[in-house]
Amino acid sequence: METILSYLDNMFSHMPKTPEVLRAKKELGAMMEDKYNQLVSEGKKENEAVGIVISEFGDLEELAESLGLKSQAEEGMGIKSETCVKTVNMEEAEAYLETSKNTIKWIALGVALCICSPTLLFFWGGLESKVSEAAIVCFGLIPLFVMVGIAVGLFIYNGTKMERFEYLEKEPIWIDSALEKKLRQMEIEENPAATVKLIVGIMFCIFSVIPLLILGSITDSDFMCSMAMIFLLFCVAVGVFFIIVGTNRRECIKKLLQEGDYTKKNKKAGKLIDVVAGIYWTVMVAVYLGWSFYTMQWGITWIIWPVAGVLFGAIAVICKAVSQSAE
Repeated sequence: METILSYLDNMFSHMPKTPEVLRAKKELGAMMEDKYNQLVSEGKKENEAVGIVISEFGDLEELAESLGLKSQAEEGMGIKSETCVKTVNMEEAEAYLETSKNTIKWIALGVALCICSPTLLFFWGGLESKVSEAAIVCFGLIPLFVMVGIAVGLFIYNGTKMERFEYLEKEPIWIDSALEKKLRQMEIEENPAATVKLIVGIMFCIFSVIPLLILGSITDSDFMCSMAMIFLLFCVAVGVFFIIVGTNRRECIKKLLQEGDYTKKNKKAGKLIDVVAGIYWTVMVAVYLGWSFYTMQWGITWIIWPVAGVLFGAIAVICKAVSQSAE
């Protein structure tokens, strides 16, 4: 029922807050709630009932006349479309969702390759007493750079396919009620599978550290600890792959609906974050390479990336606060 109420609020978000509009919103909300309760009592599942309700009552343009809001709806739609930079139609939205579906698996694979790239470095590092330092650098660093290079290639190739849709993240858009209704239905259908994949991904990331903790407490063997670290990276890579692929479609729908991180306010803040991110990550790469080549401790210096990721989260929050205060 919360999904229905959220959808109802979104339907009336562009309408003036007049007594007539508030009355119609309350009336429509009661009708939707009655229909939902009826469907649930008939044995329908919650998601199925929500989908039917939105399909039947989700088009404000069709219901406006019966609710006595025809003139207000037309005025509200006009204001909404005029103040937005770009109108997204059904064909554009479907093209975006399809392109994103085709590219996200390769992008997720690239991320997994980056995570797994130090594994051979850990393997040879665990055999440090049996192999030379030159061999560790050669057979550990070369595969690392090869895997990162392949990942970068995947990012660039698939990123170019998504360039035409970058405006969805940065600019305000407008969609008609029919497309909005369809996206709401897709969101309801997508939620269960996305939640399962998110849970699986998180479980992989959490369980990945268990062997390292166990072996670290019962043995002093560098090789065994290195194997545990390799296992950790592989599990994290699998977990991140599930999270990226599993939540992507839901994130795409949010972009089209301008919800969550993609509201108009957050899009304005995103422009500031993009500028800061360009400087921040360039500095992090320079620090990582400088530290690594100076100490030659490649098995340790990788720690800069999770730390940098956490710090960037804090920086992004600060940028949003600065952007909102500037308004």
